[in-house]
Amino acid sequence: MIWNRALAGLAALAMLTACVPTSGSAPLPNAKLAGGEIVVAGPRGYCVDPVTLSRSASRSFAVLASCDILSGSEEGTFVEPMMVTITVGPRLQSPAIPAPEALAAEAGQPFVSGSARDGLATALLGDGGSEVLDNGDRRYWRGAFVENGHLIGLALYAPEGSRLVGRDGAEMLSRVHREIMRLSPDLAPAQG
Repeated sequence: MIWNRALAGLAALAMLTACVPTSGSAPLPNAKLAGGEIVVAGPRGYCVDPVTLSRSASRSFAVLASCDILSGSEEGTFVEPMMVTITVGPRLQSPAIPAPEALAAEAGQPFVSGSARDGLATALLGDGGSEVLDNGDRRYWRGAFVENGHLIGLALYAPEGSRLVGRDGAEMLSRVHREIMRLSPDLAPAQG
């Protein structure tokens, strides 16, 4: 299926780019991806790491993290430490949102739990998180939704034992999803 190939590409790019360390550049409140068709931002206290931004015609990528941590305690206030990767695929005529179980299968990790509601599929994976985030919990969340014809993949990594590897992680992905939907422009459907 088309979404299997798209999701696999998104996951690979997210895993590679998520390991890039920040260089002290000022964190951004939001960033335009996919030629401005998608605007990414996090909930209050979380910013876009400008060092991780990658924009191309086929895929775009960004990382959200604590503004306080990204700025070396010069901006923002303390919020729960975590990192969310956001990968935006190319604009398609009618992309499909994968099922939660498919998110785990594409990552090659055990499916623990998940749901699909309000246009967002989420899945808690049983392993792989500590491979991306130093001192990270082995469990991590994946999510996917469609905005303006783009399949958008999310991954949330948190420190070992964080409440964000439980139900709070799904809620955090939902908050990121809502923020992207709120900020992104309303576009006409892609023409095939």
